[in-house]
Amino acid sequence: MTAGTDDGDRPRLLPARPRPRSGETTDSYIRRLARANHLKPSYLRGYLVGPPDYGCGKRPRADRLAAATGRQQDALERALIDLVRRKREEPARPKRHVTTSADKPALFAAIREDVAAGELSVQRLAKLHHVSQHIVRQALASPTPPPRKQRPAIEGPAKGRVGPAIDAILDEHAATHAGQLPPVRLVWERLLDEHDATVAYATVHRYMSSHPLKNPDTLTSHPGRTSGNSLAESRQTFQPGVFKHHRALLTAVRREPARHGIDGTFATATAFILGLDAGTSWHMLTGFQEWLVVRLGRGHDMTWAALVRHLAPGGWIHPLTPRAETDAVITLYRLLSEFFHARERPDGLARIFRDYQAWLTTQAWYQFETTEPNQIN
Repeated sequence: MTAGTDDGDRPRLLPARPRPRSGETTDSYIRRLARANHLKPSYLRGYLVGPPDYGCGKRPRADRLAAATGRQQDALERALIDLVRRKREEPARPKRHVTTSADKPALFAAIREDVAAGELSVQRLAKLHHVSQHIVRQALASPTPPPRKQRPAIEGPAKGRVGPAIDAILDEHAATHAGQLPPVRLVWERLLDEHDATVAYATVHRYMSSHPLKNPDTLTSHPGRTSGNSLAESRQTFQPGVFKHHRALLTAVRREPARHGIDGTFATATAFILGLDAGTSWHMLTGFQEWLVVRLGRGHDMTWAALVRHLAPGGWIHPLTPRAETDAVITLYRLLSEFFHARERPDGLARIFRDYQAWLTTQAWYQFETTEPNQIN
């Protein structure tokens, strides 16, 4: 069925028109209408919003919904609880006077001056300064206001309600589109069509703008016991979703290097990965060189690119032959995938540095450098 218009911009009557349920939300009713007429809920919702926006987070118009369903507009407004935005009623009592933290020192001083000037009760002082009796007692007890209580951060319901669905959509899109993220509108429409989610466009936009796939520099801290070693205590790792994003992007680069501006050689692949690492403020490959040193058993003074060539089949070959270059590129992507897997663990980075330090302690030159001066013969 293709929606159209009659009489200019008036929506055409839908063939199937189920009745609205009392107390139903507008999105729920639109979903039932769309399924009855074999339409996508996001398409029908945009059609009911009308020009010029056609559904990008706007509210469906009551008159267009009435025309499309052949029902009275006032009947739809009574049945659907959120079809018309109603004004909030003003509270009957006046608003309470709020004292900010910056005003409290002066307020406490004024209360204490009034007490020193004459005998006033706590109740009288509270009325005089338009504050509660609790604040008056605080001012009488100490001239310094107590610090404000730290309230925990309030997380919106979207993170637990539609967050997993958004994450799944982002991961699927990144895996099939060379690591690129979908537009917010596409994610919002898929939530409506595939997950029957009632969520505002602005909510999806806020969630995606703070998502680790959108901001690869987002770090998460994993608190734990400290060992007294700065390397072993490094417990900052990327969010797991960030590594999924990089893994998907590197997989696409490996399959189609020309599409990403490289010729498939080891040098251009290394340059591309260095640029990707720079784009994450050099966090993506943190610990990669140390991880490769432990893997190879030597090479603490080499770059990670040289270590990869040593770990390739056949070892170090210079200059690279066509076969050796192919093996080096394959080894590079394989080692990066294994490294990302190690970093995704809650203590992945700390474990990498612990293993590297354990390897260092087995080296004679390292023991010599860390020996006390009076112990050197």
